[in-house]
Amino acid sequence: ALAFIAAAATSLWANRTIIKNASKYSKYSLQTAIVLLGFSMNADNLLTLSKDYAFTVSAYVVITLISGLLIGSIIRQQIIDSKLISTGTAICGGTAIASLSPILSASPAQTGMCLALVFVLNALALVTFPHIGQWLELSQAQFGVWSALAIHDTSSVVATAMIFGEEAAQVATTLKLGRTLWLIPILVGFAIIGGSEENKGKLVTVPRFIFLFIGASVLASFLDLPSTFISATGLISNSLLIVALFLIGIATSRENLKILNAKHLIQGLAIWILVVTATLSYVLIQ
Repeated sequence: ALAFIAAAATSLWANRTIIKNASKYSKYSLQTAIVLLGFSMNADNLLTLSKDYAFTVSAYVVITLISGLLIGSIIRQQIIDSKLISTGTAICGGTAIASLSPILSASPAQTGMCLALVFVLNALALVTFPHIGQWLELSQAQFGVWSALAIHDTSSVVATAMIFGEEAAQVATTLKLGRTLWLIPILVGFAIIGGSEENKGKLVTVPRFIFLFIGASVLASFLDLPSTFISATGLISNSLLIVALFLIGIATSRENLKILNAKHLIQGLAIWILVVTATLSYVLIQ
């Protein structure tokens, strides 16, 4: 968290690009960290968590998507922007927005505004969620579930949960990757219903690091890997998360904050506040 805050403050103060392609490097760093995290997870636990929360994750995605579109309709948000924000909130933030943009033929300005909104909310979650979790005395599992459902991007989910604890990070990673798999049917649906003619029928792919994460968990479960290897991968994973958080912070710019307009903020904040409160209430009553 300190790495993120210090880097973001430096970037905003300098008001210039400090590290070129920092966002791309942070994505690779976080994806590698998630894959390495798989070596410390048992495949049976991974499967059990996925089964136990399959309905919860599915219900969350559907309800959030519908709620977001309704809010967009009420405030008369442009339909493409509304779909981008709603899908990003429901599934996987920037990945969903970037994947859906070409299908809807969104302009660079529309994509940029929605990505900036997600980035700001991810940063807000990263700074506040661990403190809220400690204040409410959430268990590791409760915080992991809450983070997996209430935070947009996979990277921010894992990073925020890791600040709270390693067990929380394992739970959050598993459930968030299950949530990310909803990207396929949602994108296919939008391509059929509202996609532009030139983008209909395009192949929708799942991020490869998800399969690598599952593969690492399976290998760790069925092979007698040395304890030093498990410890080393865990240490490297934690280190890469810190590096990634620094890079996310250094990629923060004043332009990200300036391009957001009122309707994007209203829709994004409204649906996110609903999501945060509903999912927190859910974990508290479990």
